[in-house]
Amino acid sequence: MVYVAVLANINGNLPALAKALEKIEELKEEGYEIEKYYVIGNIVGLFPYPKEVLDTLDDLIGNNIVKVIRGEFDQAIAASDPHSEGPDYIDRLNYPDYIKKALKYTWEKLDHDGREFIRDLPIYLVDKIGKNDIFGVYGSPLNPFEGQVLPDQPTSYYETIMRPVKEYEILFVASPRYPVNAMTRYGRVICPGSIGYPPGKNHKATFALVDVDTLHAKFIEVDYEDEKKLIEEKIKNEGLPEELIKILYHGKA
Repeated sequence: MVYVAVLANINGNLPALAKALEKIEELKEEGYEIEKYYVIGNIVGLFPYPKEVLDTLDDLIGNNIVKVIRGEFDQAIAASDPHSEGPDYIDRLNYPDYIKKALKYTWEKLDHDGREFIRDLPIYLVDKIGKNDIFGVYGSPLNPFEGQVLPDQPTSYYETIMRPVKEYEILFVASPRYPVNAMTRYGRVICPGSIGYPPGKNHKATFALVDVDTLHAKFIEVDYEDEKKLIEEKIKNEGLPEELIKILYHGKA
């Protein structure tokens, strides 16, 4: 059977991304044929490895292994003037102060080339897996960045979300951060969960494997508990807000 791996919400967390990619390689060794990866947004935004995450993804893109789209925080970086001399525009965004500080840090660490990399990413994912057409977006089909899809809702809710893109067999979204696999009369709505931004203390990082023929999805957990202390130290050494440490361990500030 052939699969695609779907990842989301890396949020500048390189150790988490590295563990997810390592897990994918382990699955390949176990016999899973994984033909491509999708990363559906928020590749940067909170944690202190934005440049390293972009370098990793750029290598995969160059090898035609991965397709990447922008998420909400990626868009905040992409929205800056390419000729801007600084990230002060972020102060005008409607985010808590600790997120603004993290975004300013990300803006500066990416430098001009990194910011151009983000600007070059598409907003939507349109592709074919097997004989099936798929559509991906970070938020929701009608609001790609600020829209939000909720987990654990009735089928009628997901049918409403899916209706604008009902010509596709799968809608991938990233905004819930929790894994979602909802079948509707229009198609399937899947959120792969979160790699770098844990949705809660008791939820491990997850990504999705989707069978390209049956469209069945399974969620794969990734453990990077041993790396969290290193991430915490990096947050402190870079002078980033302590709220990011709370998010790292508890999923919320």
